[in-house]
Amino acid sequence: MTATLNRPTAPRALQGRQYLTVGAFVVLVGVLGPLVGATRSAQFLVNLWLVYAVAGLGFYWIFGLAGRFAFCQTFMMALGGYVSAFVSRMLGPQAFLLSVAAGTLAAAVVATVLGLAVRKAQHFYFAIATFAVAQIGTAVFSQATGFTGTNGQAVGIPPITLGGLELVQDREVFWFFLAVLGLALLLAVWIERSPLRRAAVAARDNRLVADLAGVRSSRVQVTLFALGSALGGLAGALVGHWQGVIATDSFGIDLAIGLFLMLLLGGVSSPWGPVIGAAVFVALPHLLSGTEAYGPILYGVLLLVVVLVMPQGIVGGIRSLVRRSRREEVSDDAAG
Repeated sequence: MTATLNRPTAPRALQGRQYLTVGAFVVLVGVLGPLVGATRSAQFLVNLWLVYAVAGLGFYWIFGLAGRFAFCQTFMMALGGYVSAFVSRMLGPQAFLLSVAAGTLAAAVVATVLGLAVRKAQHFYFAIATFAVAQIGTAVFSQATGFTGTNGQAVGIPPITLGGLELVQDREVFWFFLAVLGLALLLAVWIERSPLRRAAVAARDNRLVADLAGVRSSRVQVTLFALGSALGGLAGALVGHWQGVIATDSFGIDLAIGLFLMLLLGGVSSPWGPVIGAAVFVALPHLLSGTEAYGPILYGVLLLVVVLVMPQGIVGGIRSLVRRSRREEVSDDAAG
C-alpha cells in the first residue's frame, strides 16, 4: 500500500492541463474583473473575493485534505496582519514584501507549534483546542497595544508597495491580489498531484490503516495545517495593507463560520471549491441587499438549497453533471 501512495496517480499531460486551467482562470478574471468592478463598491467586492479565496484555499488544505476542522484560520489571518503591520511600521513601506513574508511565516510557525501540541487530538477535540487558541489570541491582541494598537486596532498600515510604486486604488490592488491567488492555485495544483495529498487523504479517511501502511499521519496533517495557516496569514497581511487598518473584529467568529461556508458551498473535494465558494459568499449579500427585511432568510434558504441539492458543493455538482453527461453519451453511442 505504501508503494501505491507514492505512485503517481495522473499522467503529466493531465497535470499540465491543470496548470493551463489556472492560467486560463487568471486570464479570464483579469478580463472580467475590471468589467465587473465598474464601480468602486463592486471593485471592492471583487478584491474581497480574491483575498477570501486565498484564505479559503488554505482552509481547504486543513479541512478538505487533512480532515482537521481548525477554528483558528481567522486568528492566523489576524496574526499575519498584525505581524506584517508591525514590521512595516518598523522598517517602512519599502519593506512591504518582507513584512508580508514575516506575517505569513509567523502564522506558519504558530500553526506548526500548535499542530504538534494537539497532534493526537481528533475531530471535536481538535476543533475545541483551535477555537480556544483563537479566543486567547484575540484577547492578547486586544491587550498588547504596543504590538497591535489601541484596543487591538492597528491603523496607518502602509499601502501595498512594489518597487517604489504604491497600489492605493482598488483597481491597482486587484491585479496584485489576482497574481497572489494565481500563485496559490499553482501551488495547490502541485499539492493535488503530490504524494502529500495522497498521504493526507489516506490519513484522513482511515488513520489506523494509513499508519500501518507507513504514512506518518501526524507529520502530514501538521504540514498541511501549517501550509493552510500560512495562506491565512498571507490573506490577513494583504487585507491590512489594502485597507490600512485592521482590528480584532475584522477576523471574528462570523468570518470563521464564513470560511467554512465558502468551502461547503464550493466543495470540499477540490481546490476550486473555496474559490467558487468565496465568490458566492461575497456576492450573495450584495445581490440580496435590496431585500433588507428578508435578506437573512433568503440567504439562509439559498445556502440550505445548495447543501441539499448539491451536498458535494458547486464543484462536486458540476463534476457529477459532467460524468452523467459522459455516461449518457457512451450509452447513446453503444445503442447506436
